[in-house]
Parts: sequence; C-alpha cells; structure tokens
Amino acid sequence: MRKNNNKRAAKQWLVYANASRCNHYASLKETGFISWKREQNNFAVGDIVYVFSSKERKFIYKTEVVAEELRADGNYWIETPPMHMTWRLKAIEEYTGEKLDESVLKLHGFKGGKSLQHPMCNNPELFAYIESQFEK
Repeated sequence: MRKNNNKRAAKQWLVYANASRCNHYASLKETGFISWKREQNNFAVGDIVYVFSSKERKFIYKTEVVAEELRADGNYWIETPPMHMTWRLKAIEEYTGEKLDESVLKLHGFKGGKSLQHPMCNNPELFAYIESQFEK
C-alpha cells in the first residue's frame, strides 16, 4: 500500500456504487473498506468520499481515501474484478437514516441520472446537507 503525499486541501466527493457489479455495502460492512478505480478519479489521500448505492438508491457510507493500492476487495465482486491500482476508501460511518435517499437529495441539488456516472465534487450546498446527516 502506497501513501500519497499530495499537499492539496482535502475535497469531498460523491460516487455511485453499481450493485450489479460489486457488493460495495458488504465490503464496507465486513472489511471496513472498498477499492475504487484510481484511473479517472482525481481523489487524494485525506479526501472524503460519500458512496451512493444503486441498490438502496441512497448514500450508504461516508469514507476517507487512505491509500493507493492494487485492488483488495475482489471477493465482493459479482463479475471478475478488474485488478488494477485503486484508491482504498476506508469506512468512517454507515448511514442508516432516511434523509439521504434519492428523492430527498433532489430537494438539495442532487441531479441523479447520468450525472452519477462520474464522481462529483462541486456542489457545496449538497455536500453541506449530506455532511449534516452524518453528524451525530
């Protein structure tokens, strides 16, 4: 596992976990992490990543980028897991409420649809709302 010494300020991201390809929820619950494709994802160690599940249609976990590594969550893949470099997203907190489902999120600027195909980090109002739901 390689640490990234990138000095930029931490960012917040939203990502879409496709449950037809991988059981991200089980990986987060049982191992405390998921591996996320490094290519085309401009994360850095220290970034916060909120994971939106295609199955539950809501945010299920708040995670933190902790390292770069070769994929380590292969046991949770439904299809053959791609073995390439990934970001390790460590589970910080599971969300069990009802205020981060798709219909409520749309009231706070969540677009859904095709916008979910790419990680997002540019909606401060939406991030503030999501973070407020994770605060204990």
